[in-house]
Amino acid sequence: MARLDDFLKKAIPAHQQKMSAHLGDRTRYAGASDIAGCPRKAVLGKLQPVAHSIKQQLVFARGHAAQAMFREFFLSGGATFQEEVEICHPSYDIVCHIDFLFRGKNRFHVVEMKSTGGIPEEPYGSWVDQLHVQMGLLRIREGEKAEIGGSILAVDLNKGEYREFNSYAPHPEVFTPLIERGSHILSAMRGECEPNTIPSILCGHCSYRTGCPAHWDQEIPQEVTDRVADYESLDRQKKALEKRMDPLKKELISFFGERFQGITDTGIAVATTTVAPGETVDSTRLKKDFPDVYRACSKPKAGYTKLEVRQLPPAPLAKAA
Repeated sequence: MARLDDFLKKAIPAHQQKMSAHLGDRTRYAGASDIAGCPRKAVLGKLQPVAHSIKQQLVFARGHAAQAMFREFFLSGGATFQEEVEICHPSYDIVCHIDFLFRGKNRFHVVEMKSTGGIPEEPYGSWVDQLHVQMGLLRIREGEKAEIGGSILAVDLNKGEYREFNSYAPHPEVFTPLIERGSHILSAMRGECEPNTIPSILCGHCSYRTGCPAHWDQEIPQEVTDRVADYESLDRQKKALEKRMDPLKKELISFFGERFQGITDTGIAVATTTVAPGETVDSTRLKKDFPDVYRACSKPKAGYTKLEVRQLPPAPLAKAA
């Protein structure tokens, strides 16, 4: 197992480098994904790159796998398309790579694929911005007479689900500020200015969060506030459900006994099993009576970050003087 692990630690990065070779030297241009995200992260990612962990690279590989899978689906369905279409801005070092470009007679449809763990109800703003950069650059290349549309195809391979967010079209009022952001990223890459920050839910995954001015006097972005509210609401529902489930669980175990397997008339499988009694070590007594043995058998325990989210009671009204 150790040999295979050592092999994969070299093979996975090599595979990722091969799969990303078509992107060229990303330190020489601002990509659509750079523009759609935080400028500071984009700039530091080019000037001070951080090696990705094997776990992160496996997530990237999942995206490549999803794209390859849907490429085969499109081919099997007889679709005509181009893949990884590169388009450059005529005036700036801004480049996009379109995942899938479907083409008809003077008609184009851009598809941006996103492999994700859990498909959101609405596409993330960064996804939409990335698509608008692609459609805008395509508009410049093909001219005003071309009919251009776009969609985002979100895929959850673990759950076997996909969803298309459709009906997007290029808009100058959206595209122009995005190109201005791209120009700003290029200026920051040349050292002409400090890169701006755009706080978002992705800040928690950023390798450059330490020292980020956006978090010196942190203001929680609206999308994060929405996530907090969703989590707090679900947590309350979970606790309420657990209160209802516990007595039901006891009643069912009392009825079915220690061993049972069956199916209800409505097709719900029911099974009870009994875990045999076992033994455990009294660590407190071991540490007290045999400290040397306790130290010899101890091993490091990983720390973790605890999240607490709860609704605060309303502030009391001030009393009249």
